[in-house]
Amino acid sequence: MEFLHDLKLGTCGMAISDTQRKGFEDRLSRIKKGGANTMGEVQIGPRDEVDARKSKPTNTVRLKRKKAKRVNLGEGSNLVLAPIAAAVGGLSMFVGQAAEYHLFQPGGLFNITIPVEAVAPAIPYAHFIIAIALALALSWAFGLTNLIRRMALIAGLAAVTVWQTELVERYPAVYSGVFSEAFVAEKLG
Repeated sequence: MEFLHDLKLGTCGMAISDTQRKGFEDRLSRIKKGGANTMGEVQIGPRDEVDARKSKPTNTVRLKRKKAKRVNLGEGSNLVLAPIAAAVGGLSMFVGQAAEYHLFQPGGLFNITIPVEAVAPAIPYAHFIIAIALALALSWAFGLTNLIRRMALIAGLAAVTVWQTELVERYPAVYSGVFSEAFVAEKLG
């Protein structure tokens, strides 16, 4: 008899005792009434929401990959890049002096005369202006922008300015090729 009773309930061999069944039916009746300790309605079947899974977290395992550290341009050792910054500063001052000589000094290639009297006092400092503009552009382009590298850049600019006569004495062929024979004779004279 109990076997037939189980088949009516659809449990196929798993019998629910009368106390369990009564407890379950009591719980269902309380939920339907909206009594204490209930959450409202009993919904049997699939959800009404179309995107029900989107709001719930899933059990997907995601492996975190370690990103390879990229070294940006200019991010290197100051021991390597500070001497390069000093060389860039020195070359910038050399180019500034050569540009100023060929643009404004007698014996240069162009010998530009500026008709405006307001600009005339700045002409003796033209090599500084050209060199600093070139040094800033190169330091930005090569990432020589931290304090140590900027100080090395300034040291290179100052070194070529202060020791220009010694450089002309040591490398007269370079200076006569870039400037002129008269410039070398004047510096060595």
